[in-house]
Amino acid sequence: MAVNIGEWLNLGQQKIKDVAEYNPVGVNGGSGLFSLLTVVFKNIYTLVAIILLIMIFIGGLGMIINAGDAEKQKQSSKTLGSAAAGFLIMFSAYWIIKIIEIITGTIIISL
Repeated sequence: MAVNIGEWLNLGQQKIKDVAEYNPVGVNGGSGLFSLLTVVFKNIYTLVAIILLIMIFIGGLGMIINAGDAEKQKQSSKTLGSAAAGFLIMFSAYWIIKIIEIITGTIIISL
């Protein structure tokens, strides 16, 4: 029984076999490694964005609910600070990859 994990991984038009095989740019006209990286990065960015949204929601809700308790508000403030730091790390990683693409002239990820 074959399981189509391509739909689960949101591969679009690519087949899982094409993405999984290593085929560097220029060899047989393919770009298997970069296709794999594109799929991985797209899913990681989506997952991180969902986690950041949840952290911001929980931190903000905690700030509202715990308006009278200074200790619990401090914990909610730490949650919001962690979400902001995570966003900066994700934003920086994206632009570092884009700078590497410009320097090397290859397309690593295409969001």
